[in-house]
Amino acid sequence: MKPLRSVLLLAASALAACSAVTVTNQWKDPSWAGPPVSNILVLGIAKSDTNRRLFEDTVAEQLHAAGVTAEESYAVIPVGGGSQDQLIELVKKSGAQALLATRVQRVEQKTNAMTSGPAYGRFYAWYGNAWSMSPELTQYDVVTLETSVWDLKTEKVIWSTTTENVSSTNIPQAARQLASTLIPKLKSDGVIR
Repeated sequence: MKPLRSVLLLAASALAACSAVTVTNQWKDPSWAGPPVSNILVLGIAKSDTNRRLFEDTVAEQLHAAGVTAEESYAVIPVGGGSQDQLIELVKKSGAQALLATRVQRVEQKTNAMTSGPAYGRFYAWYGNAWSMSPELTQYDVVTLETSVWDLKTEKVIWSTTTENVSSTNIPQAARQLASTLIPKLKSDGVIR
């Protein structure tokens, strides 16, 4: 029983670590007529400048691979952004048509309890199995992200989604997973070309 249980726990942990991004809500402004955006500024809202840069580099790279011109906002906008007038001027200079912004909405801790099936029969067999059937608990964080695309001419949100994924300390991997989920949706909704 123990080797099988270990394999199951390892498999559950691996699945959690490699889990796909799940879209929980998605919206597109019905009044936005386009055309699809071909030049986008990527903004990751993070207290850590390193995490911001890793996120923006990775998402911009994924957008480039999908045929969209993308620039990391850290190259254009300093942390905090300065005054509103400075921010407007910096964004205009970028030449971007839209801004894709992602921020953490919430983090929830979840617990997974894994047990093997009951073993009945004689007491001594049951006793040995009872120890191995005690639940193995694993805790993990589920991160909910909000990603919005802003039309920079109108300064309005034209597309927005919330996603969930198991938390990861590997920011580039998490950003690639997010981008591989969002880019096809952005294309099918006509937001990007």
